[in-house]
Amino acid sequence: MTQARHETLQERLGYSFSNPSLLHQALTHRSCSGAEGGEDNERLEFLGDAVLQLVVSEHLYLSCPESNEGRLAKTRSLLVSQPTLAEQARTLGLQGLLQVGHGEYLSGAHMRESLLCDAMEAVLGAVFLDGGFEAAKTVILDNLPDWDGDLLPLVDAKSTLQEHLQQSNRPVPVYNLMEARGPDHDKDFVVEVVSEGAVLGRGVGKSKKDAAQKAARQALQRLDLLDSF
Repeated sequence: MTQARHETLQERLGYSFSNPSLLHQALTHRSCSGAEGGEDNERLEFLGDAVLQLVVSEHLYLSCPESNEGRLAKTRSLLVSQPTLAEQARTLGLQGLLQVGHGEYLSGAHMRESLLCDAMEAVLGAVFLDGGFEAAKTVILDNLPDWDGDLLPLVDAKSTLQEHLQQSNRPVPVYNLMEARGPDHDKDFVVEVVSEGAVLGRGVGKSKKDAAQKAARQALQRLDLLDSF
């Protein structure tokens, strides 16, 4: 059954592995009992992230000659972001193939956005090791989603918000951690962004960084700034 599902995944990827064990490793989380001896996907994730960054950077440089460095960087951030990669992973069906430990499975870890993102990067790392740069480049570009330029201010909402406040001669925003709730393995962080004593936005995320970005996005929406960028 597993082999058949791996073959289906390869068809969706448009790439057939010469060394199937690399694909198996890419889909094995460190919590899995069979991931001893370094056979989990963390090293492949590290490699895949680097290859992804390079391929997307080159693609944007060649296909968007009118974009400056700042816009290129924000577009790349959108295309390699956790939500984007997790959605690609769902489209490929990785949530049904990712091997996790029993406890992680019961907690729904195989459906978690962060783990799906990591698995997607690991699969790309596996393709790179198995077939080289050109094979990985083809898989990445074939699965690259369309992007909406209007979303770019939200990619790094913290920077966008800070730029606006500085241009308006207002103090830079301050991000306050208001609450950390839930068990240690699955915490939610609540962050508020404040400027001149006023709460501009509030965000909830699985990390302080993610919560702060969401707070900044809410602030941009409340201040009706998105059309200005």
